[in-house]
Amino acid sequence: MEQAGDTGSGQVDDVASQLDAAVRALQGRSWIGDSDARTLPQVRAITQAPEDVRRECILRASERVDSHYWVALISIIARKRVKFSADDIDRLLTLRLGVSDDVNSWWNSEALRAVSRQIEHTFPTLTDAEQARLEPLLLQAVDRARDAATATRLRQLVSTTDSIRLDQIDAGDAIGPRLRAAFEQADDQVDKLATTLDLLAAYPTKGRPSKRWLTETEQIIGRLSRPAELIGALLDAALDAEDSETSYTHNDRTHTYPHYITSSNEGFLGGTIAAVGLLRDSALLPRLRRLAIKTVTVIGGQFGSPRSLRLANLSTQAMADIGAPASITELLALERSVRHGTLLKQVRKAIEALAAAQGMTRDQLLERAVETHDLDPDGTRTQPLSRGSAQIAVDGRTAALLYVDEKGTARKSIPADVKQADADVLVAVRNDLKAVRKTIAGERVRLDSLMALERSWQLDEWRTWYLDHPITGRLARTLVWVFETQHTPAVVGLPLDSTTAITASGQHVVIPPDARARLWHPVHATSDEARAWRQYLLDQQIVQPFKQAFREIYLLTPAEEQTSAYSNRFAGHVFGQIQARALMKGRGWAPVAVAWWDDGIYQGVARRTYDSAGIRAEFYYDPILEQEPTASDLYPYCTSDQVRFVDATSDETIALAEVPPLVLTEALRDVDLFIGVTSIGADPEWLDRGAQRQFDTYWHTYGFGDLSAAGQIRRDILSLLVPRLAIADRCELDDRYLTVRGDLRTYRIHLGSGNILMSPNDQYLCIVSARDGQSQKLFLPFDDDPVLSLILSKAFLLADDTAIKDLTITAQINHR
Repeated sequence: MEQAGDTGSGQVDDVASQLDAAVRALQGRSWIGDSDARTLPQVRAITQAPEDVRRECILRASERVDSHYWVALISIIARKRVKFSADDIDRLLTLRLGVSDDVNSWWNSEALRAVSRQIEHTFPTLTDAEQARLEPLLLQAVDRARDAATATRLRQLVSTTDSIRLDQIDAGDAIGPRLRAAFEQADDQVDKLATTLDLLAAYPTKGRPSKRWLTETEQIIGRLSRPAELIGALLDAALDAEDSETSYTHNDRTHTYPHYITSSNEGFLGGTIAAVGLLRDSALLPRLRRLAIKTVTVIGGQFGSPRSLRLANLSTQAMADIGAPASITELLALERSVRHGTLLKQVRKAIEALAAAQGMTRDQLLERAVETHDLDPDGTRTQPLSRGSAQIAVDGRTAALLYVDEKGTARKSIPADVKQADADVLVAVRNDLKAVRKTIAGERVRLDSLMALERSWQLDEWRTWYLDHPITGRLARTLVWVFETQHTPAVVGLPLDSTTAITASGQHVVIPPDARARLWHPVHATSDEARAWRQYLLDQQIVQPFKQAFREIYLLTPAEEQTSAYSNRFAGHVFGQIQARALMKGRGWAPVAVAWWDDGIYQGVARRTYDSAGIRAEFYYDPILEQEPTASDLYPYCTSDQVRFVDATSDETIALAEVPPLVLTEALRDVDLFIGVTSIGADPEWLDRGAQRQFDTYWHTYGFGDLSAAGQIRRDILSLLVPRLAIADRCELDDRYLTVRGDLRTYRIHLGSGNILMSPNDQYLCIVSARDGQSQKLFLPFDDDPVLSLILSKAFLLADDTAIKDLTITAQINHR
């Protein structure tokens, strides 16, 4: 009987000529990796040949692996199954496919990968004696294989399910031992754990997994008794692991750099993350978010890179694959937490994919996917305790945990005996409180972003997704809305319930049943209307989730009317580029970096598109070349330049006068924020550093000069707040300063920067931060202006300057 590998000499000679012809055809192509390489006549002559000819072609080609053309040819031929004998497999593995050191390791590893599925298909049909004879060669091939999936595939042929092959997990980093420990400590059947480990190790190191891998993995994790526990432990291994150090020597110098994960373990964790998406357990979402943040973080200093951008992207995709309402919450939290451009694109792409799958826009999905956390319609949830109850309560800004005693009295603290008796219950409640606060944080950002859009809702739709939601509804009731119809005057007010709103004068008015609702923006109101709402919020002590009534307004200036095509309102400022880029990304802008590798030739620009208006805003800036990069590739400081507006479709410049007022004010407000937060003028310690002395004049001008729109808003609110303060008799407000009279000196606090000048000679007083108990108890109608809070803290501190104990402050006050 003819053996599987036997072929006549005439056929062998024909095989050799066919192989040579196919390789010459491949060499004649500029690119051999595309799928249509299989359509070459010389290649098709082999792929369409009888099985015994194809088998001999694979065997003969494997002996001639000396270039990538032969590897490509083997990959094409081996896609169609053939049956090998034990001698054929011996012939494939011996000397030619990565077992020997005398041939090219990459070519042989790729060839081994190409035929590994053929071996996997044939091996189970061999006798026990033949399998035993081949086992040492297979194990050698496993050790030499560069591709983790190939190694796992071959290992499974000689492995039994009565033990777990932990050697598939690389111990070459701090993660590997933790991954092994997770399997060792898992409480499940050994055969199921072994198969799970084999599948995770077979996850491709590049590209996407096959449909077969996805199907098999979904099946095996479904058979585990506690799959979420095992997968969670594997994720924890990556979250808890510290960076390792790797050293190399160059020119007799040893260099050490941090290293997070080996390529093998990166593939294994990739499989773990993909398994989370298949498992669809929303309890694992927070781990995925934290892993994305950790792995996208850059290590290695100036020329470092993220720990693993691939794992960060895979974590984001798995969060979307879970597809639970909490997926949106966690994706939004991730979007707020990271500033890496590639990962941000992946996050936004995941959100848009979730929206498209449900036939919605991104905005529609985000408003419909807000978690309720099982809260009652009034934003509360009560958990009975052994005595009394714990209550989570949402207000217009955050959520609090209250203790309600047997008499129904709410308290902030929980009695000691209840804490002890209900320890486990209270841990769960506090975890729920964190989740609620995370959702609130996302909603505050989302609602704030709506201020830049001309978006409205039918009243029933608005009630469903905004007013009646236990979280969004608590925030919506503190915001001013416009309810308008085609035939009746618009109603502007705070929604009291689904049919009634309260105006700035305190009147209750009926919301027209056929109205459309939209957020009120002060750019569309008169100054008297805006002032009335600010006064009402202060009188009623209503805290808004973001600046609405007290929002800064930016109208065209005479200078901008003259320049027409651009605004120089924020030109000439010196700001920190790295911090500014983080702010820009957080506000939806896409900044172009200015770094040492472009030699400062190119101008930086940040862009944001306002889709509803079809307009793109552009903010330009230039690097300060005298200050070279140290901690990153980016120049640390830049000078600001023009702000322009262009048509988002044609890129044609739009005159400032033609930009819709809403787009103009929101774009300029963002740029003011970037400058206000990152300008060196806002750094109270700048002068003490002694660096970049050429900017001292700018620092003084910014720190004590004319107020921006943000500073003017602070002056407006202080004009309402100061008369209510306990230190009102010691305070006086003028155009740029809050003057505070202490017992030792009189102090002028600048309303733009928070910097301080002391009488009698305007000596500068450096206070890096101030914490005052009285100021912390003050009511503010918003909490997103840290400079305002700092000014008030400094005012209370300096009004009682004889009680100051900080030696760095008293030394400056007492120095004459």
